[in-house]
Amino acid sequence: MVEKIVSLIKSIDDYVQKAEQDDLTDTVPEFPGLEEVPELVELFEKTIAKLLRRQRKLYLDALKDFIAKDDSETLAAYLVYIQQNLFAVDEFEEQFGEAAAEFLQTTIEKLVEKMMESIDRDVAFEVLSVRAMTWIEEWSRDLARIMQLSTHTAVEKLLTTAIEEGQSIADVEMAMKDLPAFNRNRAGTTAITEVLTASSHAQHESYAQSPAVTGKKWKHSGGKKNNPRENHVALDGTVVGVDELFTIPGSMEICAYPRDPSLPASERVHCHCALGPVVDEEILGLSAEEKRRIRDEALASLVA
Repeated sequence: MVEKIVSLIKSIDDYVQKAEQDDLTDTVPEFPGLEEVPELVELFEKTIAKLLRRQRKLYLDALKDFIAKDDSETLAAYLVYIQQNLFAVDEFEEQFGEAAAEFLQTTIEKLVEKMMESIDRDVAFEVLSVRAMTWIEEWSRDLARIMQLSTHTAVEKLLTTAIEEGQSIADVEMAMKDLPAFNRNRAGTTAITEVLTASSHAQHESYAQSPAVTGKKWKHSGGKKNNPRENHVALDGTVVGVDELFTIPGSMEICAYPRDPSLPASERVHCHCALGPVVDEEILGLSAEEKRRIRDEALASLVA
């Protein structure tokens, strides 16, 4: 499990460093609520950036305090100190997890409401399913853990390199201030990916709650500036059942929707694809009462 997490962290860091910052002016397939995405991204980015700045201050303050106690202290001793003490008191994971859970729930509820209304005004959104709430809780916790471990790995690598190269305390202090793990670009990339992930999950949830929706269609962004993945282009127009999985050509990864957290970073980060509903007109023509009954039955079944 530990090796899997370390591998995941490396793939995320490598991909984010190679990719340019997303440009939300790029083409994103139309979906209800799309107009709110830029504002949601900005809001979540500010939250993440604030937490990263607070986390960076923890390590910089500890470095200054540690050295001030004894000028003879070395970077090797500081590395041991943070591994044995500072990592344990770093509250980023808990703070990020709480912020992400609150943000994702609010965002998904807002988007599901718009999406269900656009599909069928007779079947309005009332509450998220148990399955959706469980996903929000679990993904917020997992994402927070990945973010925290990624930062810890980056700090350890910085210090290990500094020790090997004989760098000074001043060198390390400057390097830590500029460490990509703490910068705004990481906050922005994370915010964009997770807001668009929330939109995909909202689509998945709204389709599951909407009686007339019988399938979901993969819609590629078509944005040239976004360095489109050929395997995502190949998926464009592919239709599967609401609770069935897409298979991504080439990598053969499976997912419920674009940016599904089960996918590797190379398939998630900077992906601007979306979903579209496949609607059964006969079901759409049923009475409002019958459609609400079907919706209530679906909600009761969405528990895992």
